[in-house]
Amino acid sequence: MDTSTSSSNHSRWDILLEEPFRIFFPIGVLGGFGGVFLWLTPYMDLELPYGGLYHGLIQTQAFVMAFAVGFLMTVLPRFMETECSKGWEIGLGAVLLIGSMVALCLGAWEVAEFGFLALLIHLLIFVLRRFMIRQDNPPAPFSLVGFGLLYGVAGIVLLLYPPLGFHRLGQNLLEQGMFLAFVMAVGSYLGPRLLYGVRGFPETEGPVFRKQLWMYGVWGILLLLSFVLEAGGPPVFGRLLRALVVTIQLLVEIRIYRRPQAGYWHLYLMWFSFWCVPLGLWLSCLFPAYEMAMLHVTFIGGFGLLTIMIGSRVITGHCDTKDLWMQNAWQLGLPGFLILLASVARLGAGLYSAAYAAFLYCGVCLWLLAMLLWGVLFVPRVGPSRVAPDD
Repeated sequence: MDTSTSSSNHSRWDILLEEPFRIFFPIGVLGGFGGVFLWLTPYMDLELPYGGLYHGLIQTQAFVMAFAVGFLMTVLPRFMETECSKGWEIGLGAVLLIGSMVALCLGAWEVAEFGFLALLIHLLIFVLRRFMIRQDNPPAPFSLVGFGLLYGVAGIVLLLYPPLGFHRLGQNLLEQGMFLAFVMAVGSYLGPRLLYGVRGFPETEGPVFRKQLWMYGVWGILLLLSFVLEAGGPPVFGRLLRALVVTIQLLVEIRIYRRPQAGYWHLYLMWFSFWCVPLGLWLSCLFPAYEMAMLHVTFIGGFGLLTIMIGSRVITGHCDTKDLWMQNAWQLGLPGFLILLASVARLGAGLYSAAYAAFLYCGVCLWLLAMLLWGVLFVPRVGPSRVAPDD
């Protein structure tokens, strides 16, 4: 969605309030760097927490979530034709994101989860306040954003107070469920527009819209059920249901079976990232002994790559560099390609135990290089002095 702001009519403060992604995307880069950097700390004599739990939580809560918060706080007020973000809302969101990340880096994971819970509640209130005074409805797919936020809240509560008999339910809802819902929501709206040139605004009222809301409600309930089945019964049933739900939804709503309309490298990277989301889920079903390695296809090739590509599109569309998106620009392709290689390296670490360390740290270096490169290329562009002109 391209929503431009005229710099001649708005102060820089107004621009930041209307486009909070300019604040949150740089925070996301720090989170993406910090979550993977933890794997190097044993070799640097740094007393930082080391292990999959902290790595996974930082990647989801500080990297992906920072981009998600910035995107949602920018587009949802526009969709609903209501007031933009307030300074205190942006400031509180940034403080909670950074505070949660710092707490995780210090090993205080419970403090971090309470902070992240506060962030999710803050975002829910942000959305609900505007929904109550809306002049238009957001597109139907964005109802899954609500499901995702609720999955996150439930995930934190279950992670802090795990129920008997439901192993990993909280962590899976937090690290998988919330962002699968976000991908299904945002992807259903942006995917057809960016990959296939679909124009126009979707129905936001009437019988067609209500039918779509029911359909997305079913997707959300089935996705939640998949996690409950996985945690409370034979895991394969829940994993199969989840893979099936995500695959059908992406095929039907985004039509990922079609190649991108234009032959730009970054569009193919985005297209491949949509495929990686269900691919990792299916692989974890077929090869349960390598579940975590297979899920990293979803985590890195899916969530990670898709986050960077959508973040790149938002910046090029809003920060007066739109022409960069309309060509095979190395600035767009190279960071994404490095993330793709990192995904392959992480998969190799899980499959070849004899070379686990070599593959793992190769993937770590590729990811860190991608984050550093993307940060250097795109973070300087998000300043409020760079604004896309009105069309």
